[in-house]
Amino acid sequence: MGITQKEIAKNLGISYMTVNRALNSNGYVSDTLKQRILDYAKEMGYEPHRASQVLVRNKKRTIALFSSTLPRYFWDEINKGVQVAAQQLKAFDYEVHYHRVPELDTQAYLTLLEQEIEHGVDAVALVNQRMYDIATILDRIEQAGLPYVTFNIDAPQSKRHTYIGSDYAAGGRLAADFIARTLLLSEKKEVLVLQCNEDNLSQAKGPNINNMRLEGFMNLMKQSFPHIIVHIEYFDTKLQAQETDTQIFNLVQQYQGKVQAMYLIPAFNTNFLHALEIVGMQNTITVLHDLDSTATLHLKTRLLSAVIDQSPTLQGYYTVLALEKILESKRKVELPTLQIDHNLVLTENRSLIHGLAAARLMS
Repeated sequence: MGITQKEIAKNLGISYMTVNRALNSNGYVSDTLKQRILDYAKEMGYEPHRASQVLVRNKKRTIALFSSTLPRYFWDEINKGVQVAAQQLKAFDYEVHYHRVPELDTQAYLTLLEQEIEHGVDAVALVNQRMYDIATILDRIEQAGLPYVTFNIDAPQSKRHTYIGSDYAAGGRLAADFIARTLLLSEKKEVLVLQCNEDNLSQAKGPNINNMRLEGFMNLMKQSFPHIIVHIEYFDTKLQAQETDTQIFNLVQQYQGKVQAMYLIPAFNTNFLHALEIVGMQNTITVLHDLDSTATLHLKTRLLSAVIDQSPTLQGYYTVLALEKILESKRKVELPTLQIDHNLVLTENRSLIHGLAAARLMS
């Protein structure tokens, strides 16, 4: 059990009321003495009593998160973690709002943000996505004096307090390692990598996570498995507009029988797996990123060999808790980044991965 306020007062030879005022910022204490109390409390691992904290501030706190809408299955998983954390914080008078903003609509984003600011939002989390004018959005958050964190995609040069998410290059390296080791006994060793071309995103200035994955994949292949031949084919992003499109199907069909593995980098799981079903690729190693219902199904049928999963549920959960920690701190805090490792999900461990994530949420 951690040290109490009464113990801090006794150890420092000062009154309990002075310690209480310093730790809760609810009365006058000289700057020098307050700093001495705060430093000692931190050194001794003091943890404030949550219920008493709520009574002291006597104010509901609001947290707002922002992301895009696509792919829906991914942000649905983020939302699961957000809602678990929101439920846990409800007893401490916190309200959590999660906004999914239409793609390429910076004005809609700013409108939602402005509404949150007008209603007194206390802290914000956002994804550094290329499809919005994030610089303008960050400027507005900073003008409002709001603490903020990034999740899923980082903005390390901003004034964010921390980042909660994955290393995308590491995800690419994990895919490369799995494919290369699975091909060890194969006579031929050729891989098709499917990547999307985002040149049509005219306002895109932020990180390109798909390029990070590709870079990680290619670096490991060149360094550790140079004998494996890699073919990289690009398709454009109009698939995201839910149009009927045959680009992925045509590429899968073109390389049928020519490669022993296929790796899909961007989030077009349904299109890719549908193409595999039609063309018939049962003897080909197939890998993609992030679990959705179709991917989970085809891990079971073994049409899909592996999924590189970045635990979106945990990202949503820890993002909310990071904002709460920042707001409950009596001093400005810069939290260490929380890097969530990728999971290699196979047919054999697909149920275990979900069970472990659920256990971590409830721990």
